[in-house]
Amino acid sequence: MSFKRKVIRAFTLLEVLLTLAMSVVLMGLIGTAFQFYAVDMNVRNMDIQQTQLAASVMQMIEDDLRATLHSEPADMSGLEQLLSASLGGEEGGGQGGESEEDLSAAGISMEMAEEPLEAIETTSLDLTSGVAVLQTPGLVGNQYQIQLDLSRLPRLEEYVQMMDETTTDLQDVPSDLKTVAYYVQSAEATGGVLDSLAELDPDASELMSGGLVRRSLDRAATVEAATMGNVSTLNQTGDLLAPEIKSIEFSYWDGLTWQLEWSSDEFGELPLAVQVRVYMVDPALAATEDADTISALGPDSMRAFSHIVRLPMAVPIETEEDEDLSEAGL
Repeated sequence: MSFKRKVIRAFTLLEVLLTLAMSVVLMGLIGTAFQFYAVDMNVRNMDIQQTQLAASVMQMIEDDLRATLHSEPADMSGLEQLLSASLGGEEGGGQGGESEEDLSAAGISMEMAEEPLEAIETTSLDLTSGVAVLQTPGLVGNQYQIQLDLSRLPRLEEYVQMMDETTTDLQDVPSDLKTVAYYVQSAEATGGVLDSLAELDPDASELMSGGLVRRSLDRAATVEAATMGNVSTLNQTGDLLAPEIKSIEFSYWDGLTWQLEWSSDEFGELPLAVQVRVYMVDPALAATEDADTISALGPDSMRAFSHIVRLPMAVPIETEEDEDLSEAGL
């Protein structure tokens, strides 16, 4: 009787270790690929969101800028000639006399302009701690802040907000003349505009209120708040549009060069165009770095969006050379 010995071949310890090592390396490569794919998709998603946010903010600013108005003083020369001619006709059979003397003798005064207000220094303009009061509706701003007076019909929600007794902001009234301001509020600022959505999060801090702020109030209410010294409430009035926007810059086209400051009271007219540039954190850095590292990098870590808006109510500013050429018939 014969017995056959069956030999079973097994893996050696070295082969098992090599297999486990290769499995670990393969799983690491697969995990790295998934992580790279997730980061790339996150960056692309943030890029699209920032582009859509910038487009929405730019459209809002463009709508406000295109509605900016600047009133011109009324030309009363025709009425003055008509009144002087009528007074001269009654006294001297149609022969006109001195218009000012005739008008003053008749008790009519053509002085309709009020006392001019003090000129606003745009270099010291700080909308986060106050407001600029223009003599006539117009535009005033510097490189980082802008305030404009626009004409727009009141909307239905403005009446609802006026009847809301729970609001702590300044009492706004529906009107067709609004004063709108844009500026970026620092995240470390206290006593500023709070994010309305942050109230839904109990862990949110009041210091987390940085971003682009838009303040819209009736011009009369804005002037009253500025003259009555109600600055603290004025600073807390507005809407935090985009906490993602870290900085905003404005430049003003006068027809020849880009200006960093503008005041319609000083120049007498609105700028022909306004360039708006907003800065947001680069999505590639936001996905890989923390907030402290990004803030330490400075402007190099920001992504810029630029847009130029033409103002329909603006007219070219006439200089002394233009006046000389126009008098010469050129």
